[in-house]
Amino acid sequence: MNKKIIVLAFLIVIALSAVAYGGNKVIEATEDITLEEIETCKTNYWNETQIVYGECIRYSEETVCNDAPLNTSCHVSEVSSGYQCRKDDEIVERSEELCSYSGIEITIDKFIGSDKLMLDYGDWGKCSQDVVEDRVLITCDSKYDGNNDGICTSGESCMQFEVTKGQVKKMMKNSRADFVEKDKTFFLEELDMKEVE
Repeated sequence: MNKKIIVLAFLIVIALSAVAYGGNKVIEATEDITLEEIETCKTNYWNETQIVYGECIRYSEETVCNDAPLNTSCHVSEVSSGYQCRKDDEIVERSEELCSYSGIEITIDKFIGSDKLMLDYGDWGKCSQDVVEDRVLITCDSKYDGNNDGICTSGESCMQFEVTKGQVKKMMKNSRADFVEKDKTFFLEELDMKEVE
């Protein structure tokens, strides 16, 4: 019974640590650091030709005889029958909403107040987060020379932000195996975190 209560309490804590608000996802990363993934949506519009079906009438001639089997009173009669047909085409406006995560707002609780930082990566690539003890590692994988999956592998231009209560450290890599503060092989525009007013 106690094990069930502990497991249930653990599941509730996990569920509360990643709550979605209006498309944005809030993650309690550490005791002092909260991440909010910002979702950006755009609507694509296009026109589509749609066929308008309706009832059409087909006319045909049919020989009608009233005195079978002699058939001396036969005459030709016009017969009509209805069928579904293409009547017209109309242009219909269609739309779809495309949403993707494009930024992370970081809130760092201090002794007095809190700092808010924004990392806008939507045009640069995709980022993922890992929590290592009291640090949050945000790794961004470039869409220009990477596969844009938020996971950094060899040969991809990547940036990493190490966020702690006391500081944010920016690192990068391209052709090297580890992240460093300056990589001479890194030629892309660097991502930056900006303070949120």
